[in-house]
Amino acid sequence: MIAWNEEKTIDLALKSIAGFADEVIIIDTGSFDNTIAVAREWMEKLGLGGKVEKARVTYLADARLASFRLCRNEWVLLLDSNLVLSDALKEEILAHMNDHPTESLGITSLNLMGDYEHSFSDLAFHAPHRVLGKRSANWFLATDRLMLNMPQIDAENWAVNLSRVRPAWRSWYRGEPFGPKHYFPMGTRRGAKGHMHKGNRQWQWQKTKKYHSIREHVKATMGLTLKDVQRIAPAWYLKELQRAARPITELMRQGLPEVIVEELKSPRYKLIKNKNRIVGRWPQL
Repeated sequence: MIAWNEEKTIDLALKSIAGFADEVIIIDTGSFDNTIAVAREWMEKLGLGGKVEKARVTYLADARLASFRLCRNEWVLLLDSNLVLSDALKEEILAHMNDHPTESLGITSLNLMGDYEHSFSDLAFHAPHRVLGKRSANWFLATDRLMLNMPQIDAENWAVNLSRVRPAWRSWYRGEPFGPKHYFPMGTRRGAKGHMHKGNRQWQWQKTKKYHSIREHVKATMGLTLKDVQRIAPAWYLKELQRAARPITELMRQGLPEVIVEELKSPRYKLIKNKNRIVGRWPQL
């Protein structure tokens, strides 16, 4: 698992794999919030074995590779710290390991936005990520991704992606929520929905190969400090919410992971509406 300023969501990801994962390896790629302390606290609370390590990287794939190399088990599940798994998906993962020992597993994710009852209308479901594979298979770095030379099957159940349910400044740095100018549309020359292009700040950072964090990249190329970003991000984020956040469908609601269903009883984020128009978020953007 890789992490960057995830103190607001990483507990949900860890709760969803408690009692499922034999060990958890988290590589922090330069957080300046309390991600590391929060991750260690929740791993201890949940009885999750493993470790949390820091890494200075210019490619996120380097962090994934670092976490992979620290794993000891044969089957490896590569997750971001914003992915939350359901019980049904975990059962499918276990069945896959038994029934398809020579194939990897791809997992689709539902992109929530703003809170736990709205999705990202530009891309409600992200294309399957190849996240489960054998440690002994042929893993390799390709540009900004850790790839696996192993046939893939896509899971029927899906995870929830919380990358757009974060503080506004955190979303701004990553270029999320990705608008049309940050994504190649479906059916374009890239041929893959959700593929980042040069309009995305994360892509720009990794393309330079010069800075160890996107915060350093933004300061050097745009002259914006963290305080600057924290000042301008809320207005930007509110516009994105108004443009692209839509109530989840009943089908989406039925597939929410148990951890998210529990979270809905006392949500840490809730969009505020006035006559069906999003005007803010509780407790803050």
